[in-house]
Amino acid sequence: MGMWARWRAGRDRRRLASRYLDALPRAVAPSDAVWLCDMGVGEEIARRELAFALRAVALIVAERDALDDRTASDVAHRLAPEIQREFHANAGTGRAWDQRWRAYTGALAVRGDAHPPAVRLARVLLGGAGLTAPGPEQVARASVFVTDARTRANESLRHVFGVASLPDDIPPSALGR
Repeated sequence: MGMWARWRAGRDRRRLASRYLDALPRAVAPSDAVWLCDMGVGEEIARRELAFALRAVALIVAERDALDDRTASDVAHRLAPEIQREFHANAGTGRAWDQRWRAYTGALAVRGDAHPPAVRLARVLLGGAGLTAPGPEQVARASVFVTDARTRANESLRHVFGVASLPDDIPPSALGR
């Protein structure tokens, strides 16, 4: 692939990453945070943590479910200016995002945990909101939020980047040969 073709392909990937992110909710309305506020979390913290969870799930889906390994990097690059603006507006929010992102990825990296990924991500969400020992109902409600966010992100990913189309008689590993 020549230099011009690589540049065009990179531009197209960045454009797709922007379309993917534009299709996902990133801001959280006060009405969407009511369930978390009902658990004793302040509205500002609830909205921030839910927005962080939406962002983390969008990145995780791009990393784990995309057809191209470069998709997660492209999505992260498209999010970088937004994260930078947050950091400049409020350094505490920027540091909180960094901590939360590490917690989300760490929760998924744990091997041998009997809890499904949605529950692990829900615990990070609740922990960030200040609920260090959530009850089963709280974890279940947060898991529903995480699952819904992942479903929306997967639908957007497939819509924007396409769905894998493989022949029935050829294993995926044989396509690279």
